[in-house]
Order: sequence, then C-alpha cells, then structure tokens
Amino acid sequence: MSAMFLQFKGRFIRVAIVFAFFLTFFSCSDAVRDDFPRRSFVGYFDLSYAEYSKSVFTARRDMMNDLVGVNGIVVYNSGGTYYAFDLMCPHEKSTGCSLTVNVDEDPSIAVCSCCGSQFLLASPYGEVIEGPSSRNLHVYETGVSANNMLVVSSGY
Repeated sequence: MSAMFLQFKGRFIRVAIVFAFFLTFFSCSDAVRDDFPRRSFVGYFDLSYAEYSKSVFTARRDMMNDLVGVNGIVVYNSGGTYYAFDLMCPHEKSTGCSLTVNVDEDPSIAVCSCCGSQFLLASPYGEVIEGPSSRNLHVYETGVSANNMLVVSSGY
C-alpha cells in the first residue's frame, strides 16, 4: 500500500509541476509589459494663473521650476476635472518625440510629432484615436487643493 501511495504522490507532483509551468507560461503571454520610462515627481500649478487656467496646457516644469513627467506633461481641463498625461509618445518612447496640441483646431487631440499617432486628451485614459501606437498615453494622478492649486503626480 505504501508503494501505491508513493507512486500516486510522484505522479501528482509531476502533474502539479507541468500545470504550474503551463499556468505561468500562458498567463504571461497576453500581458503587455509596461516599459514606459518612469520618473517620480509632484508638480504644482496655480489655477488662478492665466497660463494654467486654459482648457489645455503643457509644461516641462511646475511653478517651483521642478521637472514634471518624463518629457513634460499635457493637462486637459474637462469642466473642472483634470487629466494629465506625459508628453512622450508611448509608441516612440523618445525624448525627441513630443506630443503637440493645436489649441485653435482641436484642443482635445494630441499628436506625436514623430509617428503621427493621435490621442484623445478629453478622457481619463488618453486613448489612441489613430496611428501606429497601440498604447494609450501615460496617465498621471491629478487633484485640486483647497487653495486652487492643481497637483499632478506620478503616483510612485
């Protein structure tokens, strides 16, 4: 009886190892690795200033002259709800490729100067509208303090 138990135990262990291998291999195959460059920061923008009270603005530095984002940020104001994204294109991932916004034509669209990908700023996720990019914009956390200061942070 102990020989049967040892045989069963050995078979069970082999099946468990094979199952664990397949679970690990196939669970990672659909995952998209987020390889966007990281930079920890907290940026402050006084919303009573004309340059920060627009429906959309870009910045490489905050009011304290500290760098924000990896390649700077673009902030979109949707009726008092603020969305902030990195100016670096998630497809190009190059400091030489920045997003631009034509505020006269459509301030809710950002376009990569290198690959031409277009992104929707008027959403919490910065969705791809068109282009070779398959990834949305890199999103940053936002909040407005009691003294009307917009705080944008990397969250890590």
